[in-house]
Amino acid sequence: MSQFYKLNELKEAKQLIANNPRFRTVCFNFEVGKGLPKHSHSGYATIHVIKGEISMSFSNGESYELNSGDFLEFDARIEHDVLATLESQVLVTISASLE
Repeated sequence: MSQFYKLNELKEAKQLIANNPRFRTVCFNFEVGKGLPKHSHSGYATIHVIKGEISMSFSNGESYELNSGDFLEFDARIEHDVLATLESQVLVTISASLE
C-alpha cells in the first residue's frame, strides 16, 4: 500500500513516513538549537533538508553545514549528530541493517 504525505503540512517534531524491510524514513521538525544527539545506525542513511539549516558532525572529524534543498548520503555506522541552526524540517532515510 502506498503512502502519500504533504511534508509542509507535518507539524509533529518526529513523524515516521515509511517503515519496511529495506529502509525507514522519518520527518523531523527541529527548533533552533534542537536536533539529534550523537548516535549511530547499523547501515547507511541520507538526510535531505526540506527547509532551514542544520549542522552535522561525525566522530571521524567530518562536518557539514546543510541548507534548504541540500542532500547528504553517509555511512550511519559512524557516530554522528544533527543540530538545527535555524528552524528546520529534514527527511532522514536509514537503510536496513548491514550486519
